[in-house]
Amino acid sequence: MKFFKKPSVIISILIIAAVSVLLYWRYGRPGAPLYDTVTVSRHSIFQEVSVTGRVKPAEDVNLAFERGGKVSKVNVKVGEMATIGQALVELDTKELATDLRKAEAALKSAEALSAQYEAALEAQRAKLDELKRGTRPEELAVAETKVLSAKQILADAETDLANIEHQADIDLANFYVNVPNILNDALAKTDDAVTKQTDEFFSDDNTNPRLTFVTANSQAQIDVERQRLEMTAMLASFRADLSSLSVGRTELDAAMNQAISRLISARDFLTRLTDTVNTSTSLSQTTVTTYKGYLNTARTNVNTAITSVSSGQQSIASKKAANKDSIDSARAKVSQAQNSLVMAEDELVLKRAGATTEQLKAKEAEVRQAEANLRAQVAAVSQASAALDNLSAQLDKTVLKSPINGIVTKQEAEVGEIITASVSIVSIISSANFAIEADVPEADIAKIGVGALADVTLDAYGDDVIFKAAVSAIDPAEKIIEGVATYKITLQFSNGDSRIKSGMTANVEVVGGRRDNVLAVPQRTVAVKDGRKTVQVMNDDASILEVPVKTGLRGSDGYIEIIEGLKEGDKVIVATKTK
Repeated sequence: MKFFKKPSVIISILIIAAVSVLLYWRYGRPGAPLYDTVTVSRHSIFQEVSVTGRVKPAEDVNLAFERGGKVSKVNVKVGEMATIGQALVELDTKELATDLRKAEAALKSAEALSAQYEAALEAQRAKLDELKRGTRPEELAVAETKVLSAKQILADAETDLANIEHQADIDLANFYVNVPNILNDALAKTDDAVTKQTDEFFSDDNTNPRLTFVTANSQAQIDVERQRLEMTAMLASFRADLSSLSVGRTELDAAMNQAISRLISARDFLTRLTDTVNTSTSLSQTTVTTYKGYLNTARTNVNTAITSVSSGQQSIASKKAANKDSIDSARAKVSQAQNSLVMAEDELVLKRAGATTEQLKAKEAEVRQAEANLRAQVAAVSQASAALDNLSAQLDKTVLKSPINGIVTKQEAEVGEIITASVSIVSIISSANFAIEADVPEADIAKIGVGALADVTLDAYGDDVIFKAAVSAIDPAEKIIEGVATYKITLQFSNGDSRIKSGMTANVEVVGGRRDNVLAVPQRTVAVKDGRKTVQVMNDDASILEVPVKTGLRGSDGYIEIIEGLKEGDKVIVATKTK
């Protein structure tokens, strides 16, 4: 009994008992299902078509493009030797090459977006895990620190705003201080221009101004005599306004605007007065020259005054705009700091309260959406990859290659010529003496193309002697043999061999499509349900999940390419059996 009182012994016995029960429950129960599985891995998938044919004397091979286009290169002439795979004629590929580059860029973009979606999914999952875990004391302390920091940033931003507004007001006030001086200077220059410089031009200035000379321009005379009286009234108003000028900024702005208007009227008066001098009939040339000097001095004074007032207005306007930009920027920082504080306080409240059921459900929904986005983008990557493969295949079809070794007997293509698809332009007679004709069932004909390589054995020499050949032609017309549609193919031996005789029976293995380093599973694991292809996957916890898949090339070794739905390392159920 002392033996069973030791804790280590008791624990060991309990562990052994628990494992025994688990193994019995999982594998030992009568009728419990057992599964044979295969691990999803990468393979080279290739298709082989086995047919039996007969050796016959070699014939010409007529070659045509599968697609039309403009000829860019012609690499052979009639009478020249051609080798298997040699490019005979090439079509222009500029447009296809551009499309190919676009497709490559589209694939890279789709892959980059897929990586972003994958990262977004991981981020959402991490946030969900964080919500489920709850707030740790360290996180709560960080949130409280964020609130304090946000408060300090807001206080600093508000202080900066007050300082900027105060300084802006001071700077603008400094500009307005000079306005009275500018206006008084403008008044002095205007008074000098329209009174002193033109005093000799008029008599009886105060009540009824009259020109002191005769001019041929009577209308100009009428205008300047009226304007002279108006100038006297304008100068009186100008002085009166300046004597009672307020220091208010609105009043100063209005005073500058009115000063500009008065100066322009003075300039117009001087311009019209110049017209009377230019058309005078009673003045000597010396007097005319003297008067024009007075008028030039007067106009210079008025223009200088206009420039001075305008510069003052522009300086004030520029300062106002600069002040507005500075204040708006400071206010934006205050607003941003206020928003940051609200967010920090809200985050602190949430962390103190913990996640609610609604929040968990919302975050789980976001995770599901992120998963859906990733699946959709993975499909988009597959679609972009398929488009790139299609363009690559189209690009391959722009080169007409020789399927055999032989002599060119016809070459009808010229550089720049537009070639029509399926029209024979090159003929080659095999350098070998013999070819093979065989009938291929319709189920296999799609796996074979012109130029496909083949291994051939002849009954006369057994399976150990292998001859190389290539498909040189496929008859488009079907032939019914025992109720099955078949198509005749012609193969050319790659090399001449004296052992080959006409009439010999040939066993041909034609290599069709091929995919290297692709995910693949046994074909028997793929089932079709309701038009969908599915496989059964065993999870790590021994649960079974039916997964839809998209398949590609079917291999001759019993494997099939998996394009979508599975990943490397998944365990796929091959068979189920019951004990």
